[in-house]
Amino acid sequence: MKKHRDILIIEDDEDDREILQEIFRDLGYKNKLVFFHDGVEALDYLRRPEVEPFIVISDINMPKLGGFELRELILQEEIFMDKDIPYVFISNAQDEHSVRQANKLSIQDYIHKGSDYNSYKERIKNLIDYWRENINSFTSSGK
Repeated sequence: MKKHRDILIIEDDEDDREILQEIFRDLGYKNKLVFFHDGVEALDYLRRPEVEPFIVISDINMPKLGGFELRELILQEEIFMDKDIPYVFISNAQDEHSVRQANKLSIQDYIHKGSDYNSYKERIKNLIDYWRENINSFTSSGK
């Protein structure tokens, strides 16, 4: 089932990656976490035809290829048209420009990292639980 597939996390900050690992460990999800340090690595991985993750969680501000630019490329490339992958931004940015830009890119959620661990964990839990429940209604080909 698609809800048991890998969760891709694109995050350049090591501390933020460790926090996300701890959150997923605390929540007990069995999905494998696949981390990338930048959008270029993630894009190369996602272009592989056999790769169909459960969800992509991406930071916005990263070296080489940022989250916005990565999302734009994904929306433009034909290989992604049938993959039906929920795409979520995580960021410390809460400014109106960032939120507006994210929404223009047909994302499924925008999560503020914040500094409160329990609040961040709750937002991640709500995100994953929602998609575990609704992933089949999101897919166009019934995968």
